[in-house]
Amino acid sequence: MMNSSIKSFSLLAVILLAGCSSPTSRIADCQAQGVSHDTCYLAEQQRQTAILSASEAQAFKNAEAAQHAQAAKKAIYKGFGVTFRMSSKNFAYLNDSLCAIDEDNKDATVYQSGLYNVIVYHHTGKVALMKEGQFVGYLK
Repeated sequence: MMNSSIKSFSLLAVILLAGCSSPTSRIADCQAQGVSHDTCYLAEQQRQTAILSASEAQAFKNAEAAQHAQAAKKAIYKGFGVTFRMSSKNFAYLNDSLCAIDEDNKDATVYQSGLYNVIVYHHTGKVALMKEGQFVGYLK
């Protein structure tokens, strides 16, 4: 009984690994068809770039999709004529314009949008607004 389960597991592993190939083996297969090494290498780089781009696009799509089971309350802060909204740590908006993360450390995260920087302090929960490098005040 044990011997047959080991054999079936080994057979399954061989079947799964048969479809895998390394970049080196794909380049070698390409060269075996009479294509130059440089062209094969470029094709492999483009293949890897396409796979990475597709996975990043899917990750962003998944991140922006509704996460019903783990949806967190959106934090909205207002003041000084601006509205700052965080839907997650990686997605923040200032006046409905997506912010870029300038700095992220254990104490605070700094978001940037246009002339404004918004500093979210993790320990205190305070949200500071800066315009052109000058402190404006805390958002409520």
